[in-house]
Amino acid sequence: MTPKGHDRLECLAPGCRNVIEQTRSGRRRKYCSDACGVRYRKFRSAHPEAIDNDAYAIAVAEQYAQHAGQLTQMIRDGQPVAALQLLVTCEQDWKDLRAAVVQQARDRKIKSADIATALHISPDTLSRQMTAEHISSRREHRTPPATCPPAPAPPPQSGPAAGTSGPHQRYPHPAPTSPPRPAGGFPDTDNGPPADGPAATFARALSHLQRTSDKTLRTLGQEARVDPSYVSRVLSGERLPSWKVTRKLASACGGDPEELRPLWDAARGYRVVQPASLHAALRGLHLSAACPDATLIRQRTHDTVSVEDITGMLNGTRVPDWDQVDHLVDALHGQADTIRPLWDAARTTTGPNTAQPGPPAFASTLPAGAFG
Repeated sequence: MTPKGHDRLECLAPGCRNVIEQTRSGRRRKYCSDACGVRYRKFRSAHPEAIDNDAYAIAVAEQYAQHAGQLTQMIRDGQPVAALQLLVTCEQDWKDLRAAVVQQARDRKIKSADIATALHISPDTLSRQMTAEHISSRREHRTPPATCPPAPAPPPQSGPAAGTSGPHQRYPHPAPTSPPRPAGGFPDTDNGPPADGPAATFARALSHLQRTSDKTLRTLGQEARVDPSYVSRVLSGERLPSWKVTRKLASACGGDPEELRPLWDAARGYRVVQPASLHAALRGLHLSAACPDATLIRQRTHDTVSVEDITGMLNGTRVPDWDQVDHLVDALHGQADTIRPLWDAARTTTGPNTAQPGPPAFASTLPAGAFG
């Protein structure tokens, strides 16, 4: 027997908004009446996809609640850096959860006007931002939950870390979406393809370079001085090569290795703090997405980002608000939690809409594959 309580639960029957007072002992009531119970069971049998949508929404909500609890503990323990890192993950959890609950409401035939009112937005904004394609894309590209760091990130080293190129420093930082690795091992010794996270993004970018070049696996292996079968595993995402091999492969394919460097760093589990890395990372994501033109990217953002802003971000001439960058990263199937620290550094150093020297020009009229 469950103890008596006074919880309130909304009736699960679609369209019914009655609130059930849980005042009696025994099994918790789910419906305000037998008629609503019959209607709900008919609804579930007629809409089997709603069952899956409900389970997904519950899983995301539970993950969000777990992260919120961990965040509270980090703040209590005086770990602000770790808390800020987890906040980025919570932000993605919240967006995924909002999309999942909107779908849950639509499954129950709740009017769009009522959903929009609950979200404090207009019905027109809801229809533009919460399309079925957007909700499906968020679910499809939702990454595994991040492993929460037990302590604040270590302070910067006094000089560049071993193996870095250029003046920037790197901080050891657990890759948010990478699978667990054996102690002392690196990803290029792991088995199996990566999840849809930084390692997979890196592999897609390098694979696109190889497909658009005229180089065979054997030729690439010879130029990088590795076995062709190893090149194949790198391109499929089964192995993460050293930066030396990555640089040789990218150059052999006619690409710019520096566009791959932020993706490689993220896949390795390092956070780059050089401000110029933001635009290189965005161009790397563009490469990983098979170089769609700016007009197609704008459509993927549901017209929330202009062609001019997309072009400016990829050119390195603009550092817009995070919402704009977030939409671009989402449209390119990247991970916002790996890009946000780069945006923070770029925005702090250069400010918005500031030109960055060096990157190649991006033409919005070029066909897919012409950039990079």
